[in-house]
Amino acid sequence: MNTNVKQIIEILKQRNLKISACESFTGGLFSSTFTDVAGASKVFVGSFICYSNEFKIKQIKIAKQVIKKYGVISQECAEAMAFKTNKKLKTNLCVSFTGNAGPSSFENQPVGLSYITIYYLGKQWTFKFFKPNLTRERYKQEAVAFVLTKIIEILQ
Repeated sequence: MNTNVKQIIEILKQRNLKISACESFTGGLFSSTFTDVAGASKVFVGSFICYSNEFKIKQIKIAKQVIKKYGVISQECAEAMAFKTNKKLKTNLCVSFTGNAGPSSFENQPVGLSYITIYYLGKQWTFKFFKPNLTRERYKQEAVAFVLTKIIEILQ
């Protein structure tokens, strides 16, 4: 993963762009993985770890109606998380993670289902990420690796 992070950092530095994150089920793993690489401070602004619905509503300003109508494990919630965080932190690229790492279903959604949004320069890409039968730790790692690959694809 460090190779991908290094590549992202270099591209963002060359383009004078900043990145941020809004993490739920990953619990800060994306931010930690990103900031483990030297040079990250030149492009990484910060992140929110919004594990609870209350935090999503009060701090990130996700509309209660979005959570009530679609749930937190939804494309709509992931997109709102990325958009609102990007706006708050004034970055060029923001990634959000919302989903269910287990061990049991939540909001009638299966374990292993998540939505990941990348918001970049006014455009967004949302991915349905479904990997059942993984440990929580492995699921989070796979989601972070997945998004790092997608960020590189989008930047190129």
